[in-house]
Amino acid sequence: MFSARASSVAWPLFGYFFFFCSLNGVMVPYISMYYRSIDLSGSEIGRIMSILTLSTILVPHFWGWLTARLGLPKLSLQIATGGTFIAVIPFYFAQDYGSFWILTFILALFYSALMPLADSFALRSISGLGVPYTRVRAGGSLGYICAVTLCGFLVSRIGVGVIIPLMMVGIAIAFSITFLLKEKPIPLDKGKQVGSFWSLFRLKEVRFFLLIAFLSYMAHAPYNVFIALHLSNAGYSGEQIGLLISSGVIMEIVLFLFFGNIVKRFSAVHIVALCFTLGICRWFFVGWYADSLVVVLIAQLMHCITFALFHMVSIEQVHRLFPEKYAAQGQTMYSAFAIGLGGGSGMILSGYIWELSGGKGVFTFAAIVSALALVTLLVNQRD
Repeated sequence: MFSARASSVAWPLFGYFFFFCSLNGVMVPYISMYYRSIDLSGSEIGRIMSILTLSTILVPHFWGWLTARLGLPKLSLQIATGGTFIAVIPFYFAQDYGSFWILTFILALFYSALMPLADSFALRSISGLGVPYTRVRAGGSLGYICAVTLCGFLVSRIGVGVIIPLMMVGIAIAFSITFLLKEKPIPLDKGKQVGSFWSLFRLKEVRFFLLIAFLSYMAHAPYNVFIALHLSNAGYSGEQIGLLISSGVIMEIVLFLFFGNIVKRFSAVHIVALCFTLGICRWFFVGWYADSLVVVLIAQLMHCITFALFHMVSIEQVHRLFPEKYAAQGQTMYSAFAIGLGGGSGMILSGYIWELSGGKGVFTFAAIVSALALVTLLVNQRD
């Protein structure tokens, strides 16, 4: 998969993404089941989960500043990964909403920096080696699948108590792999202006891209918080939930491995319109026909379009809109507006909607947000 010249750089990156995303594969879909088991309400679950995404509005700016200050991106990634591992440990002992809120806030200070740091580190490391970013990033999708499937099986056999230990194992291995990563130090030039957040934000095209990304992550927020709980309420076992979630990510891997370059041949506008159109269908079917295994499976296979394909286009747009001089600011801005503000606010709203109308209401909300995004995109292109 990687050439001999690139193997020593690419495989450790592949492994890091594998185990870091295995943490996501356990935490994102299943932690809501654990919270529910200790009698937290839907709104409490939504508020706790939103901390991790809302923190990306501000926290990555600090880590970007630290990396630029030190000129050592590997060290920054190691500190953030090690801090995430240490912050997860107390979750095993907490039992009430207040404790989990505080612990999640501490976790967010490190966890929310991992994806921007890992993405920028990977892109810099593989530069000039002829390795597509999507091929390295496929390690994360594979790790997510393995974690989702394994956790679903163990939850059925052992119970929800296995969720937090699995989170610890994934991030601990990811931290150990950081010592194998090959680093390209950033040249320190204190007299060089690296860019201004507001000067980038004033560009109309940048603002529109961030708005579209905001709506995309808001539409996916109900899925990230309540999909496992929704399917569990519909009568699916832990193994079935794990396999259904992983089925969509399998198609994501295929997309990352084999279609990374093909996507560049098509208009970004047409691709994003496809993502939102299928998003409307996906969330409506998941919300209202969750009792049909075939319908849920088809909806899950759309994940490679609604999320993975949109992510690929977004990475391309970040690189197009922000020159190398502004690369760090561009990645941080994308994380803050899309993942942080879009995903975080979506999680909070989802928690309250869940209490009012359950899974059908939550995923109808996701479909409405996708429809709003599609209309916004089409109106902008007409103008």
